Amino acid sequence: MAGAFFNLGDLIRRDRDLGKIAVIDLGGESAPREFSYAQLDEMARGVARSLLARGLRRGERVAILSLNRAEYLAAYYGIMRAGLVAVPVNFKFPKATIEFILKDSGARLVFCDPARREQCPDDLPAVTFGSTGPEAFDRFLDPGPFESVVPAADEPAMFLYTSGSTGTPKGVVLSHQSHLWVVETRLAGQDLARHRYLIAAPLYHMNALALSKLASAAHATIVLLPQFAAIAAHG
Repeated sequence: MAGAFFNLGDLIRRDRDLGKIAVIDLGGESAPREFSYAQLDEMARGVARSLLARGLRRGERVAILSLNRAEYLAAYYGIMRAGLVAVPVNFKFPKATIEFILKDSGARLVFCDPARREQCPDDLPAVTFGSTGPEAFDRFLDPGPFESVVPAADEPAMFLYTSGSTGTPKGVVLSHQSHLWVVETRLAGQDLARHRYLIAAPLYHMNALALSKLASAAHATIVLLPQFAAIAAHG
């Protein structure tokens, strides 16, 4: 498996069954939503195409402010496929801190869910998951083929911000190369495709992101909770 991937947002093995369920999203109001690898791949391509069509340039930053959901992963992957830098933001921060992170990172656009829309600055373009309005994620997507960008050595893939426990949150620059090494090292010599991985930790956190990427690269299935809740976990 070493060297099988080159872009941190493009971890889907197209030589495997793309009809397999990639994500079971438990955040819906009624029944769980299931997304195949083909559907997840299509959404990620649609994000990448649309971002570049809007004039974003390689290396510019795009933020995500949302509870866990399948579209979050598609946006995260699509941003990096386009050669842009993903900035997952802790939605539990106060609005002023969120605005600081969006400004400090230089975010050009933010993906959010409806509950977090009002936390986004008015002057920053937003795309809203689950919306039916003009900002809707489904309307934003630009379906079609896309060749993922081949990153340069040490090219940034994402900025993750610290918790701010010792002061203002600080952005940590993480490269494609470093985290592809993590994925491939954890996957080496193992076939994890038969497993299901429950992810309840927030996708703005490294642990949830790392497990999501491992599961995608392994062609396993992610069971995605919008966030951890003791009642849901017990049930």
